[in-house]
Amino acid sequence: MKFILESQARAEARADRAEARSDRADSRADKADARMDKMEKKAEREMAAIRKLLHQGMKSLAELAESQKETNRTLKAFIKSLGNGSRTTERAATRVGHRIYRNV
Repeated sequence: MKFILESQARAEARADRAEARSDRADSRADKADARMDKMEKKAEREMAAIRKLLHQGMKSLAELAESQKETNRTLKAFIKSLGNGSRTTERAATRVGHRIYRNV
């Protein structure tokens, strides 16, 4: 009878230790989940910031392209006014316009 009681006490002690290990593992898992949630929120904020930067960059490029078109129109009109619209000055304006595009 004493052997049975001792055996049962050892089994209960092992079960208690296993339960304690399980509790510690659950605690570690909860902490890891909290860290992952925090990292996901940070990544979402960073992605939103990157999206905003891309949007601003695309908007700036569109404005720059429109400005470049206006500059080219003005340059061609100026060159045309210098030569009173001769073919030579129109070709020169075209060549200048091409150089502008290559240098940008």
